[in-house]
Amino acid sequence: MKRNLIYTGLALVSFALLMVTGCKKETTAVDTSAQYDAQLLISDADNAYNNTNVTEGTETTEFYAENEGLPEMYTITEEDMDSAGFKRTKEKRFFTCLKKLDLTDTQTKRIRMSVRAFEECKSADIRAHREAYAKLLTRIENLRKEYAAQLKNGKITKAQFEAKMKELRSDFETSLKVIKASYAKRLNACYEKFMRALKEVLTERQWKAFVDCYR
Repeated sequence: MKRNLIYTGLALVSFALLMVTGCKKETTAVDTSAQYDAQLLISDADNAYNNTNVTEGTETTEFYAENEGLPEMYTITEEDMDSAGFKRTKEKRFFTCLKKLDLTDTQTKRIRMSVRAFEECKSADIRAHREAYAKLLTRIENLRKEYAAQLKNGKITKAQFEAKMKELRSDFETSLKVIKASYAKRLNACYEKFMRALKEVLTERQWKAFVDCYR
């Protein structure tokens, strides 16, 4: 009798452990919500804007920042949604990812409205950024040409010219950061409104597919 009670007790304990383990297994799920947070895309845009790569000038090539120092996501316009925009040699990745989602006509119309609002929100700052960038590029290019002429005429050595190019690169990068500091917050605020509006238009499945593609 005593032995039976011991066996019964052990069986109950084993059953309880199995139940606890089973419950843990059932409730253990991978939470992927964080990787689909709209804020990640918003932060990506801000980082891309503030960390532009600069190409250093040489005797024959000028200094420049790709796309005038603007990330592709900040250059999105309503025109990109037109047939002409889709037929460009290099379609913007944002729209390449959208086209994979099987959007309804209603969704497309709502996205177009959001793109239009985004374009209007950022237009003044984009224009001001480009104007400031053009002035900076002209100043740096004039100096580069001057040093290239001095090198050609034997007024400075190759080593001195290369040192001047490093100084100009530093000047270009620092000045470009100053320009970006003037517009970064407002541009990112416009982009945030745009991204959150886009998320409202898409279904959960579409949003996740878009994030997987765009990031």
